[in-house]
Order: sequence, then C-alpha cells, then structure tokens
Amino acid sequence: MDVKPKAAGKSSINHIDQDLAFENIMVGSRATYLDLGCGAGNYTLALARRLGAGSLVYALDLWEDGIAALAESAREEGLGNVEPKVADLSQPLHLPTGSVDAAFMATVLHDLPESARPGLMEELCRVLVPGGIFALIEFKKFAQGPGPSSPDKRIGPEDADRLTAPHGFVRDTVVDLGEFTYLARYIKK
Repeated sequence: MDVKPKAAGKSSINHIDQDLAFENIMVGSRATYLDLGCGAGNYTLALARRLGAGSLVYALDLWEDGIAALAESAREEGLGNVEPKVADLSQPLHLPTGSVDAAFMATVLHDLPESARPGLMEELCRVLVPGGIFALIEFKKFAQGPGPSSPDKRIGPEDADRLTAPHGFVRDTVVDLGEFTYLARYIKK
C-alpha cells in the first residue's frame, strides 16, 4: 500500500539557490549523506551529481512511488551513489549508529507532526558522526509564497533551534537561499 504524504510530488528545489545550499550541506566528496523526506529525489539527485563516485546518499521517504521514481532516475543517470529507502521519519531510522556525515531535510519538517519531531531529532543525532552536519531548509515565516499558508505553521530558525538544541545540535549558520527559503546548519556536539 502506497502512503502518499501531504506534499508528495512537490519540491522546493526551484525556490532555492542550489549552489549556496549544497555548499552548506556538502562536507566532502567521499562522505555519507542522508536526505530526510526526499520525495521523488530532486535534492538527492542534485547532490549525488555534485558528489560523484566515492560518496553515498541515503534517501528516505514514506512515499513508495516517490522512492521508486528516485531509484529509476538514479539508475537511468548511472548514479550508483544513491540508496533510496521507504521509511517513516516518525519511526526509528534503519541506519547504523554514526554512519552519516551530513544530513539534510528540505521543506519537510513543517509537514511532520510536532509529536514526531523530537524522535526524529534523536534518531538524527544517533546516525550522525560526532561533528556531523544537519542542514534544515525551510520556508521563511511569511503569509505568502510557496509553503504552508499560515506563518504559524512555518518553522523559523529560532523554532528549529528550540527543536534541535535538546538533542545535541548547535546552530552554525543561517543562510538566505532566496525569496522564500533559508537554510539553518547545525553541528552535532
């Protein structure tokens, strides 16, 4: 049974400065990355193309059709560094402890139930190496443009700080990615 998450099939990749975003996500060409809530993999594929062989990008999403589309796209492009997996982000991640160098979540956190967010942060802390990076891309707290229609449903950098800090993350920087989006980068203590 295919569960289609709320915003399945939508991507914010065309609303961001991709060079700036990936500059703040990438930690090396021979690293392991994690795309949380990858959908059909627009961000995953863009990152995998930039990294090339020697890297690995895990791509997790609950949407089975999106994961299948990502697997097919990666195969067609010859991107053997992409490992798509169907996964519920509100449950434990089926990845080894300390196996990920950098993780990112692009305009997905606002759709995840608030009750599931602390558990995801705990799992993210578990799978990241010490000193690992977590980059959160979200919509600015505006009442217009793409993303949630109400600013109250959007996650600003301070909201993200309150969520990540109890799980051992320290904000490193906030980067403006365009008119509607920003990236907050955290380091795992």
